Amino acid sequence: AIAAGISDGLGFGANARAALITRGLAELMRLGVVLGARRETLMGLSGVGDLVLTCTDDQSRNRRLGLALGQGKTLEVASAEIGQALEGVKTASVIHQVAKEADVEMPISNDVHRILHKGLSPRAAVAELLSRELKNEF
Repeated sequence: AIAAGISDGLGFGANARAALITRGLAELMRLGVVLGARRETLMGLSGVGDLVLTCTDDQSRNRRLGLALGQGKTLEVASAEIGQALEGVKTASVIHQVAKEADVEMPISNDVHRILHKGLSPRAAVAELLSRELKNEF
């Protein structure tokens, strides 16, 4: 949801958001399966349903955080403006660490972690993602 918000905040539009959600789902599927999740669960309401909702709903705190970051605001300013708990900030670090330990490639999630915690600019993250070598989707 943070990545989708960043994309929207940068002005990329609905097609980019849809591509990001699709690629994000592939990342979540890879990690989930390695950790023992069933694909059917991830493709249901608790997986793809929640992903679509949080990536597109204007009330989603993580999407709103991404929008602010994409518009050039800092994490501190965005957090203060939203004024609510932003679970995705900590979750990004946890996912980054778990994926690293499980040796699961998650470029979108990794870049969200780097934007939030390592100072990577949203535009630089987009440039990196777009310059990646094409690979098999699954």
